[in-house]
Amino acid sequence: MNFDKLNICQVTLSGNIEIIKRNYLNFKEFYNNNLQFFIICPNADLKKFKQELNLDNLQIHDEDEIIKFDRFKEIANSILKKTNYHEKIQDRLGWYYQQVLKLTFMYNFIKLNNQKLLIWDADTIILKKIKFFENEKSLIYGTTSEFFKAYYATNKTILSEIPKYFVSSVCQFCAVTPSDLKNLLSKLSKFEPLKKNIAEWFTCVIFKAIIKTHKEYNGSLFSEYELIGHSKLLENKKPQILISGIREGLDGVLSNSQQMIVKILNYKHVTYEYSDQFNKEQGFVPLMKLLIKKTSNKIYRGFKHFLKKK
Repeated sequence: MNFDKLNICQVTLSGNIEIIKRNYLNFKEFYNNNLQFFIICPNADLKKFKQELNLDNLQIHDEDEIIKFDRFKEIANSILKKTNYHEKIQDRLGWYYQQVLKLTFMYNFIKLNNQKLLIWDADTIILKKIKFFENEKSLIYGTTSEFFKAYYATNKTILSEIPKYFVSSVCQFCAVTPSDLKNLLSKLSKFEPLKKNIAEWFTCVIFKAIIKTHKEYNGSLFSEYELIGHSKLLENKKPQILISGIREGLDGVLSNSQQMIVKILNYKHVTYEYSDQFNKEQGFVPLMKLLIKKTSNKIYRGFKHFLKKK
């Protein structure tokens, strides 16, 4: 195996296939084809993925080989039954499931290969080259676009502490080294002793932390990106590198000229959260209004971040 390759993991549903294709081509352009993609998809869609993503340096993996959804749900509900939001959280279990898939693949891949891994959201297309690693260390990125206090409360339960100052690590990607994983496992195993079945262990960590932290339900109570990000910040003590992408507010796919404008404004990636977005064109005027609002907020929040990290 080539140790210089950029290894990329994506957990996805079939609605993201066209986005994955576009993202794959952009990564190939930016990183000189020195890549290896690992696509994790539902068992029912394996045939479709293998037919439509028959590409060089791309492997398709059955999510059931990591943990079946029914087993994940069984473990989650055995913990959640102690809460008053057991029923309310059911429609979000799929969202937590994909986080367990990412975390478990990360563990298995790094443990087996002793290589770096990039986790990249399957609904996101890279627009400009990003440096993910430097001198065998992962670079720590952050965004001022969102800030969910519930995530950080859960992290404090798991990690016992959180960084003194930080911005969100939900940047649509997360770079992880063997050292990052080792440090993360050391922290997590103090909260919940490590188990032989890693997927089941991550499931227990997440939901035991959620019920210990949150008495009321508000939808999103844990983020794998925030957990990894905080673990890295606690070890490295370096300020995050601000990065921005386009996500909220789009109602269609960006044209080539629109992508050029977005890139000039230094947005590194674009996310299509809903599959129907990729089937229609993005309006020019709504995009300009979105960019004016988003860029002004980015400048203002970026300046505040600069002052606070001093």
